[in-house]
Amino acid sequence: MTSPLLQDYNVFERPNLYPLTTKQYEEHKETADIIQWGRENPVKFAEEFFGIELMDFQIYIIERTWTAEQAVWCCSRNAGKSILGAIYIMLRSLLIPNHQTYICTGVGSQSIELFQKIEKLSKNQIPSFKSLTNVFGNELVKAHGSDGFVHDPSSHSFRLYNGSGVHTLNGAISNLRSKRSNLNFYDECGFAPDELFNVTMPFLAQNSKFALGVNYSDDDALMEPRPFPNQAIFASSAGRTDQFFYKKYRECSIRMDAGDDRYFCADIDCDAVIGATRHGILLSEPLLNQETIDSAMRKDKDAALREYRNIFQTEGGNGQLIKRASIVRNSYPYVPQMANTDRSQYIISWDPARQADNSTVCIAKLWKDQHVGWKMRIENVVVLIDRLSKAKRMMNAPNQVEEVKNIILDYNGPEAADYENIAAIMVDSGSGGAGIPLTDYLSNDWERNGVKHRGLIDPEFNEGDDKKFPNAVSGKLHLISPIKYRSMMFEEMKQLIDLGVVEFPEEYTQRGYVNLIYQVDKDNNTTQIYSYPQEKAEKQLKKEGYHIDTMPYTLSPDEELALTQIDMMKNEVVNMYRFTTASGQDRFDLAPDKAKTMHDDRNYTLLLCCRYLAQLRREPITNKRAHKYTINDIADLPVNAARRFSILN
Repeated sequence: MTSPLLQDYNVFERPNLYPLTTKQYEEHKETADIIQWGRENPVKFAEEFFGIELMDFQIYIIERTWTAEQAVWCCSRNAGKSILGAIYIMLRSLLIPNHQTYICTGVGSQSIELFQKIEKLSKNQIPSFKSLTNVFGNELVKAHGSDGFVHDPSSHSFRLYNGSGVHTLNGAISNLRSKRSNLNFYDECGFAPDELFNVTMPFLAQNSKFALGVNYSDDDALMEPRPFPNQAIFASSAGRTDQFFYKKYRECSIRMDAGDDRYFCADIDCDAVIGATRHGILLSEPLLNQETIDSAMRKDKDAALREYRNIFQTEGGNGQLIKRASIVRNSYPYVPQMANTDRSQYIISWDPARQADNSTVCIAKLWKDQHVGWKMRIENVVVLIDRLSKAKRMMNAPNQVEEVKNIILDYNGPEAADYENIAAIMVDSGSGGAGIPLTDYLSNDWERNGVKHRGLIDPEFNEGDDKKFPNAVSGKLHLISPIKYRSMMFEEMKQLIDLGVVEFPEEYTQRGYVNLIYQVDKDNNTTQIYSYPQEKAEKQLKKEGYHIDTMPYTLSPDEELALTQIDMMKNEVVNMYRFTTASGQDRFDLAPDKAKTMHDDRNYTLLLCCRYLAQLRREPITNKRAHKYTINDIADLPVNAARRFSILN
């Protein structure tokens, strides 16, 4: 007989909250504890699991950025902001499930470079990191025997087993729509066009706290743990005060100073990098040394102040003729050509000078595009400096002429008749440029390496030269008066750059190499291309057996010098302003604060090249002849019978 005390007794069974065995539960809990610990201590997680030890200023950046919604990393060159960005993306992707990251840059090759840093970190291929592990690589989803890194031309990407993914944006900005992101990382965005931010910032628009489901109440939503916010990180060296990056720099710094922890701004200049510490102890070998900064200051002071001292420049304004964003939009990864090797056509422009200015030569490659017509690509800029002069004076007049002759021969190419591959030689004829007396040295026939070459004349400028020098070539040399055509040439240059028919090499980062883009066929034959194809074109290439690859190209000293000089030319171009005189006429000149510290000769050689290109593109209109009608043409014209009008009708 059952005791009355036991009549209401029920056996309690502990509910099984998880469809797991106890051992599986313990294993999953241990993993979850590690992930949660990593979320609370991302720097320690990077040290313990990735084998990466960071400098103190890098630790500061990661910890302050970790929970911010918008962060600006304004860092000196060689501060390691790109590699720090790669580490940050790896941490974020591994510690937060279903986390989507987009690497956004103004130039597709820059986003690929950051992606490759993540790839090299996971594969232990960076010599400066001595203790890397394969933890991150083991979390990659690998399909069909791949290493997990997908190198599609339109977007490089990889996925992790926790559902997170990283994607690069390589294609045209206008095609980047309807994407959702948890992190937009903008690398080297100081001079990126505003269009990039206008298109990609909506990727982060969806509230990370939003959730909806059947029988999912507001109380359930309140009990959910607070999610990590969507983030936008802007990393670059300093740029201009009229650019989007500066606006974010200013906004984040003001809000951070006001105590708003949703915003963070780091300003790491070259002094912080040189004096970097690890655990409070000065590094024996820093990432950057003073000699590098001093060398950059000697080459281009304005660029050095911007890139190493984080001093933003005031290039913008209503009077600025050409924005730097326009130059960036027309910049592509390619190596300057030091000579003509494929019988291409070249324009050579020369702004001669002896004392008051630099004597500069610009070389541009000319070709006809099937879609937009004639285009040109800047290949080289040469300043005719006397290397034996300690004061860096220009060569004397005879030596300048001899050097220009060498340039003409190099870009005319081997096995070519005199000036066969030289479309035009444009020379400033102004008194300041001293173009008239110097081009007189080109009139007579001359000899080089035992080969005789014909002289060059411009009979339209110097009337009678065709009779004085009957063996000289006319139609190639053009002397241009800067006083007569200056305003017109500035307008032409602005129009051509806006049209995108003037191409520049990407800004040189002083690394000794550039990453080039190649189209590779089934037989591994490579063809250089200058931008990544769009998704539709990429699918077609795959069907035909092609794939896209990037390869580093090691530069020669001459190629490095050419890229440096072209960057200086870009700097002069963006510092040219339009001023309105009292008479209402437009005047083009350097900004007042730059007039005493900067030359404009490189800019003027570009003007001369653009002058010829503009004339070439206008030829179908200017050379169009009026049709002469004959009697037969008139007879064939339709004639309507005359109508008679009368008040009697």
